[in-house]
Order: sequence, then structure tokens, then C-alpha cells
Amino acid sequence: MIDIPSLFKTTGEFKALCSDKKKGVLSHAYLTVTPDGRFLDEYLKYIAKIFVCEEDEPCLRCRKCRLIDRNAYADVRFFPKDDAVKTEDVTAIIEESFIKPVEDDKKVFIISHAETMSDIAQNKLLKTLEEPPANVYMILGATGEFPLLSTLKSRVKKFEIPAFSDRALFSALKDDCPDAEKLRIAIAAGDGTAGGALNLYNDEEFAEITEVATDVIVNMKKSTEILAFSNKVAATRCDLKEFLSVLLIAFREMLCKSEGRADLIRSEKLFDGIKGAEGFTRGAIMHAIDKTNEALTRKKYNGNDQMITEWLFFQILEGKYKWQK
Repeated sequence: MIDIPSLFKTTGEFKALCSDKKKGVLSHAYLTVTPDGRFLDEYLKYIAKIFVCEEDEPCLRCRKCRLIDRNAYADVRFFPKDDAVKTEDVTAIIEESFIKPVEDDKKVFIISHAETMSDIAQNKLLKTLEEPPANVYMILGATGEFPLLSTLKSRVKKFEIPAFSDRALFSALKDDCPDAEKLRIAIAAGDGTAGGALNLYNDEEFAEITEVATDVIVNMKKSTEILAFSNKVAATRCDLKEFLSVLLIAFREMLCKSEGRADLIRSEKLFDGIKGAEGFTRGAIMHAIDKTNEALTRKKYNGNDQMITEWLFFQILEGKYKWQK
């Protein structure tokens, strides 16, 4: 089982919420923002446990904590009922907020993927967010705050879950991901979230992406080969960002080796695959890293994948030529 609690306990949000609870000053409404849509609900459940568990920090063993895991604790209500938060969900939240708790002294409403709310639904929720009934708390979670109205955001205490370190993610995921080398590459190529790393680890095409990236570094030697290698990348049908991320990891592994820092190499398996690369002096590697980062930026702004790939491959070859010994 993925150890989400151990990850969340490293965040500033966890420390702040536990501190607010201990001081008796929990806010009536919180917004948690994380790009990790896969585990957003798990983070929100853990926050709910902070509110209702009798311990200063969630014990994860008591009846309340165990019922929250199953969405079965009467005084913690989960929304939406379907894939997106609808106006009917907001109506139900408002109506239920006036019903007294069944067995606790507080009632907690969890609204997951709040970014899916329409403007109408958000406006309908505003008054309850600003002036909820006594002992009613709202916990909103979103994968991005851009779709949320500024009036809604002004009524909540917002936290962002930061990207986690490679070490923290490896520790949380290792029990469910037995291939340690594959996991390390997936984490390094991911976005700093558990969901992102796990999605890559389980992606059947990810191993192929790694092989193509290795092939490019080791075997692409002339500009006349750029189109052929670019077509290999396109044939994987992967998101170009994933390929560029793996390529960037490989170049960083090469840089670690060139600077005598083999202890910093993340994946021995990936490094072994690129040992045969020729013509990459330290300057050429630094140039390749710089241009791969630039390619990632171009991809972010919706550049054409084929053009970005061909441009990058030309830059890599040009750097090898420019930085020859």
C-alpha cells in the first residue's frame, strides 16, 4: 500500500494543521492544491483525520480513522458523488451543513477536485464557506487553482503540497514497486508526486521510452540521422515530456560521472546503458542539459513535438562538435 501518510507528514500543511488543531484555532475552510490527482483523495482523507482523530496527529488505528478510509464515518461527508462537483452536490452540502453531527462535535465536508465546479456552483458555495454553521468545516482539494474563482479562494486558507524529494517518493512507493531501478527512473522523470511516479512506473511504454533515449545518446552521430531518431521517438506514442525527462536524467548521470560524483548517479541501469556514448565531453553534456531543459520549456508552451525533437537532436550534435576535445 502506498505510504501517503509518510509523505504528507513532511509537508508544511501537515505541521500547520496539527498546530492549528492543538491551539484550537482550526479554520472553517481549507484548500489543498496538488497536481497529484491520483492521490488527491488520500491527502484529503488524511486531513479529515487530523480534524476528527482524538490524538494530536492521526493515529490511523482508531475507529474514526479506519471509517474515514472507507468513506463510512457519519460526520465526514465526501463529495462529489460522481466524477465532477455539480450544483446538486453543492446544494446537498449546504443543506447537510445545518444537520447536527451524529457522533462527533464537528462535521467535516470533503470536496475533492474542486476545480471541476462550475462558476454557478462555486458562487452557490460562497456564503457557506464564509459563514458556515457552528462546528462545520470545509476541506477542498484541487489539482490546480486556476479554475477557482478569486472570491472562493479568498474565503479559504490555502496550502500547496510541494514536490517531494526522490528519497521520500522512493520510500513511499518501494513496497508497491519491486523493480527499484525502474522506480528510480520513474521518480526522476516524474513531477515530484507519488501519482506521477506511479503512473510512469506502470506505463508499459515507459521502458521503451528509456530504450529510445539511450539509443539517441549512444547511436545518433550525424545530422542526417536526426529524422530517423525523431521518428523513433514519435513511434513510442509517449508524451514528449516523458521522453525529454528521461533524456535529461541520462545526461545528468553522465555529468555526475564526468565530475567524479558517481555516488550521485540515480540509476545504475540507465547509466550502464549510456556508457558507450562517444563525443560527450563535460561541455557537450552541459550543453545537452541546457538544450533539453529548453525543449521542456518549449513543450510546456505547446510547441510542435516533431519540431522540438528535431531541434533538440540538432542542438545535441552541434554541442558535441563544438565541445570536442
